Parts: sequence; structure tokens; C-alpha cells
Amino acid sequence: MSPSKRILSRLFGRRLQGAVFAVLGLLSSVGQPAYAFDIPTPQNQPKTINTTPFGVPQDFGPVTPLPPITDLNTQSGAGRLPAGMTVQTQITPTANGLLERAPFLVTLTITDRNKTLASLTLHRPYGEHIQSDRIDINQQLRSIDGRMANVRVYRFAVTPLAAGEIELKFAEMTFREVGDSDTRYAFIPVARTLTVRPLPGFWPAYLPVTPNLSISQEPLPKLAAGQPVDWVLHITGQNLTAFALNKLLDEQLIGTAALGVGRAEIRRATEDKPPVDDPLAETFSVRISLLPDPQGQGATTAALPRLRLPFIDSRESAPGQQLSETVLPARSISWPASSGVRVLDAVQFWWWRVLLLLMFAYGLGFALNDARKRWQRRRQHRAAQVELAELNTPRAVLHRLRQLTGESSIKGMIERAPNPRFIAALQALDAACYGNSDGPISEKRLENWPQTHQELVRWLPRVFFNAARPTASD
Repeated sequence: MSPSKRILSRLFGRRLQGAVFAVLGLLSSVGQPAYAFDIPTPQNQPKTINTTPFGVPQDFGPVTPLPPITDLNTQSGAGRLPAGMTVQTQITPTANGLLERAPFLVTLTITDRNKTLASLTLHRPYGEHIQSDRIDINQQLRSIDGRMANVRVYRFAVTPLAAGEIELKFAEMTFREVGDSDTRYAFIPVARTLTVRPLPGFWPAYLPVTPNLSISQEPLPKLAAGQPVDWVLHITGQNLTAFALNKLLDEQLIGTAALGVGRAEIRRATEDKPPVDDPLAETFSVRISLLPDPQGQGATTAALPRLRLPFIDSRESAPGQQLSETVLPARSISWPASSGVRVLDAVQFWWWRVLLLLMFAYGLGFALNDARKRWQRRRQHRAAQVELAELNTPRAVLHRLRQLTGESSIKGMIERAPNPRFIAALQALDAACYGNSDGPISEKRLENWPQTHQELVRWLPRVFFNAARPTASD
């Protein structure tokens, strides 16, 4: 065979060999279950490394997993690891063992004593009837045997969805060291055989299975009639889902004529870290729309509904025989009335009070005015008495009486005077002024003038000063 044919034969032979390996890889991947991996990459396929530390091409076949074991904490696994590196998998069951629908903690710790690891690929644990979720990733330096080692800790929440014996598997991990362009190491941690206790079958499947369930609420914003606000709750516990919380809350969110209550909007609060004492717990944020006085009836008070969340306590010796619950008690809330209602309430509150106030003011004004007039009449009466007392002659007294009383004649004065003694004094004044001055009667009456004068001053009626009268001329 010529050299050119020998070269072509080798070339096509290698291509054919590569095609065969590719077809075998595709056939081996058909029929494998789709597990919850972070990145869906093929597993246990032949690895081809183009270079080695010696510059010689090297191929290595798939990694065969070890048989499953029951140990909860081990560094066992199949494959190759870089020098100075260990991979430890630890399973932390719940207090009374593994329980159906109760999550447990799986910790995968990678210790790199030589600190030569550049990158790695890692997937979540998987298996039939198993749900796996990543909790967190932590990388730190630790002192091991007097040397600082680079330690990566991956924590997962694994929930068995069925009771009985299950197998928890770990996906293949690959490692690339500093200075290498490709991956030269692959490792599969050993799988575990676990026994899971069952739950009673008479409870709904959405009931949370958790050692503790807590509920809290944020302060409500300022409320106003007809203005919607959000009532925000935070629910923390294990094995929670938005579907389960919606089922638990839906029938309890009932509005009233004074307070409209909407449906709950539930989402996982990814920004909230799990509690330190319970790394498997998750927090969900629940937003419930509230509408004060939805019908515009002027309501200003209402009560938030009482919320009861039942759950199965995984810490009990016989979980599920009876339900536990956490309760958020009802709470009274209030808000100011709308502007129209406030105006109507103000009118209803003040109209009769204002009416009474006006009546009181009118009565007080009338009483003060009457007192002022009485005081003025009293002053006028006193002043008139003083003026009459200073006059000496009957005609001067009569003239002044005409001015004070507004009556032009003594007869008119007598008709208005209510006092008999003042009437007698007026008659004596009339005789003193218009009688016969030559006769003895006039002289006698003039002799009685001081007494008559005194009677007129003393018994001057106040009735003459009740109303203004036109003054009479002499």
C-alpha cells in the first residue's frame, strides 16, 4: 500500500472511530430520566483529554458509580480527584428520622488542600421520588493540619416525596486545575439508600410538613376610605409552596361591608435569608389587597381577618396523627371618613349645637340690653329726683315734670302714675299752682308745699322713664 493510501486509511479510520463513539454516546443517553440538574449535561460519557503533563494524548472511559451505602457521612466515591482534594457528602436527617414530604439537609464539602482547583461542575442530588433545591454556597479558607485549605460548602434541601426505601444519587463532578486547559478529573460521590417513614394518607398533600411555621405582618400604611392598600405577610417554614399557602389562605380571606379583601399574591422571598437555626426553612411574601369602605357607606372601622395555618409537625413521634397550627389573630383597624361623609357628620353634629348657641347668644344679648336699659332708666330716675329736689317753687316743679314725663297736663300724669301717694302729691301740686292765692285755702296749701314737694320727689314713678316721650312745652 502506498504511503498516500496508508495516510488516507488512517485518517478515515479515526473519523469512523469518532463517529462510532458519538453514536454510542447518544444511544447510551436515550431513556435516562431527566433529573433536576442545574445544567443538563450528559453523564458518564467517555472523556478525551488532548494533553497530559507529559504531552501525550490520553483517553479514559466513563466513571462507574459505587453501589449505594447507608452511611450518612462519607468521603467515598468513584473516579479521580486532584491531589490533596477530598469530597465529603453528609446527610442530616430530621430529629426522628427521615419522613415523607419532610426536607432534610444534604451537605457537600470540597476541601482543596493544595489550592490548585480552577473550576468545577456540580449538580444537585437526584433520585426517583426526590425533590432537591439548593440552599446556599459558601467558600472559605480553613486551617487543616496546620495548613490553609480552600473549602467549598454546598447545601441542598432534599425532600422525599414517597415513603419506603429510596436511593439518593449524586451527579458526576468534574474538576480543572490551575494551568490546565481541559478537565482531567471526574468523581461521583457514592449514592445512599435511605428509609423514609410514611405520613397518614387522610391529610391533603399540600399541607406543609415542618417543625415550625411562623407568620408575621408588616405595619399597614395610612388608610383612607376608598383607597386600596397592601397587607403584607411573611410566612416562614419548611416545605412551603405558593400553591399550598394559597389553598390555606383562600377560604379565610373574606371581606365585609366595611373592608374589602382581595386574593393573596404569593411569591418566594428570595432576598430573605433562612433562619440560622433552620437552614431548610423558606420565607414567602404574601400581599393581600385591602379596600376600606368599599361600598361608600361611611364606615370608618373594620377588623382584619383571623388567619389560621395548619401544618404537620415533623418533630412529633407520630407525625400527622393530629395537626398543629399557627394563628395570626384578628386586629381592629380604623381610618378617617371620606370628605363627603365628614361634612355630613359635621353638619349632623353641629346644627343643633349652633342653634342652641345662637339662641343663647340672642338671650344673652337681650338680657344685657334690658339690663342696660334698666340701668339707664334707673340713672335717669335718680337724676330726675335730684333735679326735682333742687327746685323750690310749685311751678318750676310742674314745668320739670312736664319735661320728664312728656305729659302736658297733670291729668295725663295722674292717668299714667300707678302710685296713689304720687297721685295725691300731683293733686296738691295742681292746687298749689292753679288755686286762689288770696283765699285761706291757697295759703294753707302753700304752707303744705314742702311736704308735697318731698312726696313728689320720693314717689316719682319709674314708669315715666320706660319709653321716650316728646317733651311738653310749659
